[in-house]
Amino acid sequence: MNTNSRLERQEQIQFAVGMAALDGGKPTAFTQNLLHQYENGQVTSSQLKQAIIQKYVKASK
Repeated sequence: MNTNSRLERQEQIQFAVGMAALDGGKPTAFTQNLLHQYENGQVTSSQLKQAIIQKYVKASK
């Protein structure tokens, strides 16, 4: 598991959501749930990224 502290993970999430918001984006409920799991240290950043990729690759087919 990544050794980032909860505070570091919160900052990473805030930055990513803020960058997406600049383009008019907003996380879906699915993504918000994954971000919450990441913040709590339940999933790694790699697992988060993989879950998002799998979700939206399936949705685009």
